[in-house]
Amino acid sequence: MKTIVAISYFHRKIGPLVFNSYPKNALDKDLAVKLANIMDQQFNEGFFTHSFENLKSMNYYFEIHSDWARGNKEMLMVSTVVDQQILPEIEEKISDLCIEFSEQLQSNEEIYTAFYINDLNYHENEKEIILKNEAFVKAWLKNLYKTIDEETREKTEEQKIAILLNEKHMFDTLEMLSKGPITLEWLREWFFKKFPDKDFEEIINSLVEKQFIFINQIGLVEKYVLLLKEVNAERIPPDTVIEYIDDKPELIDLLLPKVQEYYSKYEKKSDYELKEDTFTLFQIMADPKKYSVLRELRNGLILKDMLPKLVTKKSLDSLMETIEFLKKYDVIEELNNNGETYIVLKTNLQITTAFPEWMRKLLPKESEPVVTNKYSRKVKDVDKEEEESPLLSIDDMKSNNSGSNS
Repeated sequence: MKTIVAISYFHRKIGPLVFNSYPKNALDKDLAVKLANIMDQQFNEGFFTHSFENLKSMNYYFEIHSDWARGNKEMLMVSTVVDQQILPEIEEKISDLCIEFSEQLQSNEEIYTAFYINDLNYHENEKEIILKNEAFVKAWLKNLYKTIDEETREKTEEQKIAILLNEKHMFDTLEMLSKGPITLEWLREWFFKKFPDKDFEEIINSLVEKQFIFINQIGLVEKYVLLLKEVNAERIPPDTVIEYIDDKPELIDLLLPKVQEYYSKYEKKSDYELKEDTFTLFQIMADPKKYSVLRELRNGLILKDMLPKLVTKKSLDSLMETIEFLKKYDVIEELNNNGETYIVLKTNLQITTAFPEWMRKLLPKESEPVVTNKYSRKVKDVDKEEEESPLLSIDDMKSNNSGSNS
């Protein structure tokens, strides 16, 4: 789905104009004119929708105090434009986000100055404050876009898998099936004892539909449940750590020891601890707010001190809770440098699928020629070196990074 957000205002001489939109250059001139003109149809503060051929706009009209406007009010409208129908609950969510956006602007008593960016000749003495508040409005609109985009975006494949497996009954069922084929009746009996409040038939049908399992009937009565793919959530060194070397080389000296220390301990976790950690990772990637932060940090670091200026108070409280949760589970790290605090990835997360172990055991073993034996000895030598030095180096990360991109 293509999504555009825009904010329009009423210019005292020209009339309604689009002040800014995001993504950049996504709103063409013709649509910008049509969007701004619907401001004339709204006289009371509130949310309303409008259609332009195959596009739909969801708009919130509101006013803010202004020392420079006639009547001491600036007339504004924030809009979300989409190219397909959306569910009523998503439309309601967008309405709530637009209201939050308007409250964010209203909380800044000087924000009205931003809308005079094209009239600097008349307000030369206030140039600095106009430019500062214009930057705020643009940053807030960009953040609004990201939030709405998260609500309307189709889930990624890893999110879809995580949403399925972040439920304990699903996770444990696939864990049980990873040991090998089980009769349907035996599995049903095990499931009812462990999860009496869950619908077994619904779970099985969902796993069959998503091609995680296959039910094979032998004879007229007996049915076996077979796991088709094994799913795992795991931690890997953050690829973006390489970028910090170029962008902010001083941060690598702070981050690298923390990453090294964590992975040296992670390699010593028991099977039970790894299983519990895997379930936690599924929960993180299934949660839209946590996944949103994860996606943002995959693209680079975040300056924590700027967050209060970019989001509403309500959104900030929720965001800080998410950050604290991810810190607790060693997904992110806060680094202090020259009086500034940065949020960076400590461990990246990825979901992998593979043939289940019971199927791998059934695959025919290939003969082992001499060349293969030589290669095996090299692998053992590398393993031995890794045992002697378990900590990750920058070269290790570069190697992992290049490997994951190949």
